[in-house]
Amino acid sequence: MRKKIFVSAIASVVAVGSIHANSLGEITVTTATKTEKSIDGVTASVVVITKEDIEKTGASTLDTILEKIPSINAQYARFPHPSAKSKAAISLRGVGANGTLILIDGKRLSGETESPYEMTRITASMIERIEIVKGSMSTLYGSDAIGGVINIITKKIDHNSTVVDMKYGANKDHDAKNRNFNFNTMGKADKLRYKVYGSINDTTPYTISKSYSQVAANPTTSAVIATDPQHGVSANHDVTYRDETNVKTIGTRLETDLTNNLIAGIDFNYFKEERTGQYIGNAKYVNGGPVLVKNTPVNSRDENRRLDASADFDYMINDDLSIDAKIYRSYYKKRNFTDPINFTGPTNTKFSANVTIDTFESNIKYALNDSNFITSGVEYRKEKRESSAINPDASSSEFITKVVKYKSLFIQDEIEFTDTLTATIGARYDNISNADNKATLQAGIVKKLFENTNLRFNYAQGYRAPDIAELFVVSPLFKDGKRFGSEVIFGPKTTVYDLKPEQSQSFEVSLSNKYNSLSSQLTLFNNKIKDKIELVSYGSGAAKYYTSENLDNVDIKGAEVSLGYDINDSLDLGFNLTYLKTEDEGTGKELTYTPDISASINANYKVTKDFSTNLMIRYIGEQYTDTLNTTQTDDYSLVDLAARYKVNKNLEIYGGIDNLFNREVDEVLGSNVGTYFYTGIKATF
Repeated sequence: MRKKIFVSAIASVVAVGSIHANSLGEITVTTATKTEKSIDGVTASVVVITKEDIEKTGASTLDTILEKIPSINAQYARFPHPSAKSKAAISLRGVGANGTLILIDGKRLSGETESPYEMTRITASMIERIEIVKGSMSTLYGSDAIGGVINIITKKIDHNSTVVDMKYGANKDHDAKNRNFNFNTMGKADKLRYKVYGSINDTTPYTISKSYSQVAANPTTSAVIATDPQHGVSANHDVTYRDETNVKTIGTRLETDLTNNLIAGIDFNYFKEERTGQYIGNAKYVNGGPVLVKNTPVNSRDENRRLDASADFDYMINDDLSIDAKIYRSYYKKRNFTDPINFTGPTNTKFSANVTIDTFESNIKYALNDSNFITSGVEYRKEKRESSAINPDASSSEFITKVVKYKSLFIQDEIEFTDTLTATIGARYDNISNADNKATLQAGIVKKLFENTNLRFNYAQGYRAPDIAELFVVSPLFKDGKRFGSEVIFGPKTTVYDLKPEQSQSFEVSLSNKYNSLSSQLTLFNNKIKDKIELVSYGSGAAKYYTSENLDNVDIKGAEVSLGYDINDSLDLGFNLTYLKTEDEGTGKELTYTPDISASINANYKVTKDFSTNLMIRYIGEQYTDTLNTTQTDDYSLVDLAARYKVNKNLEIYGGIDNLFNREVDEVLGSNVGTYFYTGIKATF
C-alpha cells in the first residue's frame, strides 16, 4: 500500500484529460499539493486546461487562453506608465492581480510586479497543460499566492518528435496582425533526454483615435504656464491598445538518469522582446526653463531581455521516501524609452529596471504509513529590483536598489481515513525581510458520498506582503493623476502610510457529480481579507494622486457552476458560470474590475474523424472602475468559432474567427480589436 501511495504521489508524468467536468476523474494534478494526485481527491478548486483544449481554441499566447476561463479576469491600467492601456494583469476570484502567482514548471519569473507583460510573452505551443488553483495557496507557495496559482506546465520529453507550428491572423481592418512561428524538438538517447524549443511572435499595433488637450505646467509646483506655446494644443492622436511587438524565445532542457533512482536536469530559457506604442502621457522640454507638458502624445519603446537558468534533481531513496531540489535564477533586463511627439524633449528612461530572482527549493516526500503521505519543504528566495521608477526623485533616472529575502518552510499531510474519506492539512511559516513573519494554515476534506458523487470542504489562510511598487513607485502619470508608493513623500503626497500585509481566510464547499454522460460541479466560496491593499486617490486636478493603502475588511462571496454533457461521440457541450459579490465593508462599495457574472458556453463538434469545430460564447458582466462605484462598464458577449482539419498523421491545418459579431468592449477594459481572423498549419515529424 505504501508503495502504491508513493508512486502515485511522485510520478513524473501526469495524465491528460478534458477540461470538461465529465472527465475530471481521469485527471491528475500536481500544483494543488505539490504531489501528483487525482483531481477528485484535491480539496482546493482546480481548473485544468490541456493542450487539446488549447488547440481547439486556436490560441497563440497565454492571454488568449486565460481570457476564455470564467472567474479569471484581466485588469488593465494598473501599470504605472502611459502604456498601461495595453497591459493586463490577472485576478482570480476578485482577490486582485498582486495575489495571483504565475509559475512556469513550478518556477517564478522575474519581471514587473503583477506580470502585466507575461500574458503575451508565453506562447501556446510550449504548453502541455495549465493548472489553475483558485483560492489561497499561501501554505504551499507563500506570500504572492493569496488569490491562487497559475502553473504553466511545458511539454514533457516522453517521445521523439519535432513540431513546427505557423499561424497568421488579423482583424477585419487588417490591424493587429499576428505572425506566430513555433518549433520544438525532443528525444531520447540512452539515458539522456533533451528538448529544444523556440518561437517568434510578431504583432502590429491596434490603435484608437483619442482627443487630447495639452497642459503646460511647472514640473516642481504643478502651476499652469498658460503662456507656454505647448499649452492648450489640442488634436486627435492614435493611441495604442495593442503594442507593436516582436518576441523571440529559445530554450532547452536536458535531463538524465544518473542512477536508477536519481534524475538530474538543467534548463535554459532566453527571450528578447521589443515593444512600441504611442500613448497620451507627460513629457518635459525646455522653454527658458523646464516645462512639464501633460496630456501630450508620447512614443514608448521597450527593449527587454530575460534569461532563466535552473538545475534540479529528484532522488527516490526507497519506496517510501524521496527528495527533490531545484535552484534557479531568473534575470530580467527592462529598458524603456519614452519620447514626446509634438516637440523635442529629453528621453524618459525612468521605467527601466533590472530584476533578479534567485531561488532554492527542496521537498521531502514520505509515505509515513498506509494512510499518511507527508510532504515537507524549505524555500529561500532573494528578489533584487534595481529601477529609477522607485527613485524618490521623480526627475532622476538613477537606479535605486531594493532587496527582499524570503525564507520559509512548510509541511503537509495527505490523509486517507477510509476509502471514501480523505483529507489534506498543511502549515507554513514565512520569514520575509520587509514584513512581519507569518504562519498560515490549510485544511480540507473530500467525502465520496456515492460512486460518482463527491463533497469537498476547504479552509485556507492567506498572507501577502506589499510589493516594491506598492511601497516605493514614483510615477508622474497614472490614470488622471500621479501614483506614489505608500512610503513615498513627493509633491502633493506629504505623509508616509504604514502599509500592512494582507491576511485572508478562505472558505469553500463543493459538490461534484457524474451521471452517465452528464457531469456537474457546484462550488460556493467566501474570501475574507483583512488589510487588503488597494489603490486609493486623493486630491483633484493637478494635485490628484493615487497611493496604496489598506482596506480594513473586504468580503468576497461567490459561486461557480460547471456542467459538461457528452451528447454523443461527435458532440460535447460545456457550461461554466461564476458569480461574484465583493464588498469593502468600510464603505459598502464593490471592488473595482470584478464583474458580477462571467460565463461561457463551449461546444465541440467532430464533423468527421479528421475535421472538428469549436464554438465558444463568453459573457462578462458589469464591473465598477472606480472605488466610489460611480462609473460602471457595460456587460458584453463575445462569440468565437474555430476549426481544425487533420490532413494526415503529420499535418494539420486550422483557423477561426474571434469576436464573430464584432462586439465592442469598453476601452478601460483593454478594448477589443474587433472581429479577428486567423489560420495556421502544424506539422509533426
